[in-house]
Amino acid sequence: MSAFFSPNFPGQPLQLLSAQHLWPLAALLFLLGVTSMVFRGQRAPAARRRVRLGLGVAMIAIELSWHAWALRVGVWHVNYALPLHVCSLAALLAIVMLLARSRPLFELLYFWAFAGTTQALLTPDLRGFNFPHFHYFWYFSSHGAVILAVVWMLRVERYRVSWRSFWRAALITNLYAAAVYPLNLLTGGNYLLLMQKPAVPTIAVWLGAWPGYILWLELIGLALFAACYLPFAFGDWQRRN
Repeated sequence: MSAFFSPNFPGQPLQLLSAQHLWPLAALLFLLGVTSMVFRGQRAPAARRRVRLGLGVAMIAIELSWHAWALRVGVWHVNYALPLHVCSLAALLAIVMLLARSRPLFELLYFWAFAGTTQALLTPDLRGFNFPHFHYFWYFSSHGAVILAVVWMLRVERYRVSWRSFWRAALITNLYAAAVYPLNLLTGGNYLLLMQKPAVPTIAVWLGAWPGYILWLELIGLALFAACYLPFAFGDWQRRN
């Protein structure tokens, strides 16, 4: 059990598209399928409410568990452990969204989840940890729960986004990045990847040197936001015609 919570992992770090990477993704896809097929047809409001609140409480436990572990083993540091990364903040906002059934938060998290959190799942940065360490289970649970929470509001609660949602999400994201930059200077962190490229191979590796690659990240982010909105745009076009 001590090895499960150890601050160091003696084995090989996670490899992209390895079994340890693909199994959590398969489990998430299964849960998303269950959510879409089973709970979407659930007409009992009380049952939906219990599941929604249960997911919110589970997410609280997931987020608190990591900070408790990091503090306990001495790896918590202000330069990377603050909830300032998009995925970290998205996890906290998703809890509020579920508990309060917040439409404004859904409209933001829809874009953050499918344009950002999915990237973190496809190119995970586990800081050298791997199965069967606690950090491995936390990472995929935390990021997967954000996707699951958004899909719940989308498929079960029938929330949707609009063209205005796209622009609001883009504006909020840029304002947030502007606020995080001085915090990076203060803490020595690399929140939102504003100070340097990530250590794991991602699309940022091919975008040139810092700080020029930030402009490319901006353009790619807008393109991903637009791609996330396309299903709704296509549906609206079909209804109009």
